[in-house]
Amino acid sequence: MALSVDSVPSIQKVMFHRETSEDKDEEVFGVWRQQRRVSIAKSSDDGSKTKAHAQMSSDRMNRRRSTFKGVANSVHTLLGIRRMSKARVSVSNTEDMKPKVRYENTYKLGPDSGKVASSNKIETAVKSILEQFLGNEKYSPDTCSNLACSLSIMIKNAVKDMDLPRYKIITNVIISQRGAQSMQTASRCLWDTSTDNFSHVTYNNASLCAVVTVHCVYFE
Repeated sequence: MALSVDSVPSIQKVMFHRETSEDKDEEVFGVWRQQRRVSIAKSSDDGSKTKAHAQMSSDRMNRRRSTFKGVANSVHTLLGIRRMSKARVSVSNTEDMKPKVRYENTYKLGPDSGKVASSNKIETAVKSILEQFLGNEKYSPDTCSNLACSLSIMIKNAVKDMDLPRYKIITNVIISQRGAQSMQTASRCLWDTSTDNFSHVTYNNASLCAVVTVHCVYFE
């Protein structure tokens, strides 16, 4: 009996997968690699966080070091200034520690002969100074104040050059504008008429008027 090909029922091919030990090892290795990748990613994140934290800590330490360095420098500068001041004080102390010259008491109650303040000599010296510096001077409220101070110093030095030992010299200079007005000056002193003296000089030009009073008081 013969059968045709068409009448033969189709035989379904069934494929069986046979698991071997190598397949199991490959699956386990794949899982391990996946876990490794996750752990590496986590470790990289943790490492970046650690690096950031370490950088922040380093910045803080650098700021603290710079702050401490600035404080140390300021303290060092203050100590140097203090040492310099101490050195200056020590130098001044050594100068002050020099023996001072002591003079014996002369027991003098009056000036020596020929060393008495003379009003005529003082007036002559004052007039020459006023004529020299006020001859062509014009009154100005801005400059006359300083001019009065300068004249007072010059007159005092001129009287000191007259060699009057133990005399205290006081000079008063008044400069005013010359016009139709009048001006009066007065002074009163409590002193010894045998040793103390004063001089009074008035000088005028076309613009101003100057009044100078010099007191010479003997100091026992």
